[in-house]
Amino acid sequence: MHDIVYFVKDTDKNEELRYSLRSLTNFPHKKVWFYGGCPKGLKPDVHIYVDQTKPTKWENIFMMFKMACENKDISKDFWLFNDDFFVMKPINYKPNFYDGDLYKRVVTLEDKHNGVTPYSQQLRYTLQELEGLGCSTINYALHAPMLINKVKGKELTNIIDGPMIRCLYGNYFKIGGEQHSDFKIDSITKGYKDSDFLSTNDKSFHDGLVGQQIREIFKNKCKYEE
Repeated sequence: MHDIVYFVKDTDKNEELRYSLRSLTNFPHKKVWFYGGCPKGLKPDVHIYVDQTKPTKWENIFMMFKMACENKDISKDFWLFNDDFFVMKPINYKPNFYDGDLYKRVVTLEDKHNGVTPYSQQLRYTLQELEGLGCSTINYALHAPMLINKVKGKELTNIIDGPMIRCLYGNYFKIGGEQHSDFKIDSITKGYKDSDFLSTNDKSFHDGLVGQQIREIFKNKCKYEE
């Protein structure tokens, strides 16, 4: 088993993270680490406070990723989680997913939003980084856990100062994987069906059907709560 690392916003309340932690009963692991903030009422195995003062959230995440890869106390391979990841079924395999080509993802995203968004801009920058290195441009920016090797992660941070860690790591180290559509639901009317993983945005979690389902499925407190 491996440790789990979350990069956490510095806020007092984060209900998505609370339910993500509850869902870890389905995901075999050792310790849970928080880098960044620690919302009230939550208690990971280890919390390392990080003052997130970089200009963008992606730069803050990159900084914390580098810190995690340099931490000798974290397992040599660790699971990278986001606070909006939910493990919906018991997992007895090592998930490793990608979703087609990164360029197609950028085009689809910008068509959906009628132009460039801060997120698509970061994906474009990542695409340029990968092309400059002669790497493949597979989209690993899915909302599911990714297994990171600390030695490789540290090597990556010494080569690339880029925003999308999953895409950079997956392509640079040619990790392969299984093609799968993203697990994120951003509609308030769409509900959970049958996937192993699930993710939400603020709106769908707090006001949507999928958020109601998550709160019902994971209604019991876990050991990471006070």
